[in-house]
Amino acid sequence: MLLICLTTASCSPQIPIPIELRFSFLNLSQDFYATLRLREHVPSGEQNDYVQTNLLPPGATVREDFLAFTNTGCPQSLDVQLLLYKRINSETPIGQDPGEQVEQTPIVAGEILNIPACDTASVFYTFVNWDAPEGTARVKFAQDTDIDTEIRNRMIFAEPDAAGEINGIDDRLANRTPPPLTEFEPINGSVNLANGTGVADITVVIRTFFRTRLNDTDETNNPDADFSQPIAFTLTDETGNFTFDRPPGAYQVEFFSDDFAFRPDSVPVESPIETITIIADPL
Repeated sequence: MLLICLTTASCSPQIPIPIELRFSFLNLSQDFYATLRLREHVPSGEQNDYVQTNLLPPGATVREDFLAFTNTGCPQSLDVQLLLYKRINSETPIGQDPGEQVEQTPIVAGEILNIPACDTASVFYTFVNWDAPEGTARVKFAQDTDIDTEIRNRMIFAEPDAAGEINGIDDRLANRTPPPLTEFEPINGSVNLANGTGVADITVVIRTFFRTRLNDTDETNNPDADFSQPIAFTLTDETGNFTFDRPPGAYQVEFFSDDFAFRPDSVPVESPIETITIIADPL
């Protein structure tokens, strides 16, 4: 499983020193771009403004400090809005679509209020947009944590896997345009012979990681996860090096040639990462 959770100290509100919690948001859709909007839940009175992430392509991850993001180091509970956007050039593979343009209004947009956060002791927090059919968004909160247990105990969601589901578009969000695309970071690597000599013209393919709903009532059911169709490919240069510019996230990098076998022939990665090094053995 490639979900990376970020750690911190306990968030118990009884501790008299400021505690800062971090979070990550993963877009594990195969096709749709996503933005997450957060604010600290206020039980009564004037609500805070929502703050949103940049637009995440499939497979991408954003990591933030709550304090820098929401101006609250450890919010007691959260209000969440999730918006999905459809690509304009859907027939072009992701990563080969200049600008990765999306439609200017969401295909899914909704709000989920009063989700447990620092009112429940926890050491990490993740938001995961799972793969779902067009018109539906599924978001999982802090999976396999005390927060997840509290969500189940409060019966916040009816689904057996305790995931929030948003169908259609909330009228208040119908005209919200997408935010800027999240920044890219390179995924670098090299393909070399056993003696260290770089190998040119090796085909390198990258795929995004996706995950669908996990039915937690079925103990025999493993998480429904896989890698997408290729989103981009490149060739190693004359020194055996290659690079992909993609947002930080979960991917698989694969290697192909009629003349070489590879050790390994594919590498699951959670970027940003160190350089990938692959050994090529002549056939």
